[in-house]
Amino acid sequence: MLNFNAHLGFQFTELPFLQRFAAASLVGFKAVEFPSPYAYDASVLGDLLQEHKLKLVQFAAPAGETKGLAAVPGKEDEFRHGLKVAVQYAKALGCANVHLMSGVSGDGQANTVFRENLDYGVKYLLDHGLVPLLEVICTEAAPGYFFSDFHKAQDALERFPDIRLILDLYHAQILTQDAIGMLRAYHHRTEHVQIADWPGRHEPGTGSMDFLSLFNMLQQLDYSGWVGCEYHPSGVTTDTLGWMSRFKSDL
Repeated sequence: MLNFNAHLGFQFTELPFLQRFAAASLVGFKAVEFPSPYAYDASVLGDLLQEHKLKLVQFAAPAGETKGLAAVPGKEDEFRHGLKVAVQYAKALGCANVHLMSGVSGDGQANTVFRENLDYGVKYLLDHGLVPLLEVICTEAAPGYFFSDFHKAQDALERFPDIRLILDLYHAQILTQDAIGMLRAYHHRTEHVQIADWPGRHEPGTGSMDFLSLFNMLQQLDYSGWVGCEYHPSGVTTDTLGWMSRFKSDL
């Protein structure tokens, strides 16, 4: 049985952010994710998670104005300060998974800066009992994003055995046209899976991706993590969730 979680940065956007927790719980979600909690006091978010019996699956360390800091030269101090803040939120929100976003960077020093920041950041998070995550994000969705191909992912995974992946099947499909192949290749290092159909980045069933095969593969691989709904609903969120029951009945 697959467990789907709501992504509050993409779903329920008809509502103010703090009202999305109740909305997600009301339709049956047991967990949520969102990239940046820092606009709100951790106690406010923690109370909402507790009130609505929701688990926080993952969030990102502070990303600055460059969609991440880990590969951005000149932002090393900001990156390290952000890790301290992320640890505070992780502990307050009961979330062990912290995404280290590389950021948008075309600088020639980006590779070196990325390795050095990961040397520091991975150890820092591990020392606090947290799990460092990386995600390959295609440049179609985030122009100029540094960590945008699976060759870089392979290098990072070989260099840092404690890093885990957020495997976004939408990005994988755009980059390789073989999301199921990426799932087979990287499932052993995957902490969290995200989904959206392609083209359009809407809910499963609106595009051309074979989600029945992808979901069956996840079950065959004994994937026990969450599957994050990081897609833009094609209509009002609550009117576009029928795909979950349809796929579950087919699995």
